[in-house]
Amino acid sequence: MPIFVVLGKLTQTAIENAKMIEQRDLKGEQIFKDAGGKLLAHYYTLGRYDFVMIVDMPSTEALAKVRFELGKWGTITTETMIALLPEQIYKVAKEVL
Repeated sequence: MPIFVVLGKLTQTAIENAKMIEQRDLKGEQIFKDAGGKLLAHYYTLGRYDFVMIVDMPSTEALAKVRFELGKWGTITTETMIALLPEQIYKVAKEVL
């Protein structure tokens, strides 16, 4: 299954309702599970992004479904990248040369 890195920012709505952040995190993790995925890691960060999640999803379509579901809350914005293992890049590099 593809691995994705999700970089996120909390909206003003999320900040105003910070007391509910733990419940939102648990609900968010359940949404990933319901879409057939798994939340591998979740960190809150200081800087350009407020949080980073590493997720294992069955497909990009499954991740898009999760993104729409989470987006309905109005509490986050995200930027997502697909993550490749070094071995995957090594294989591709050898095929190109």
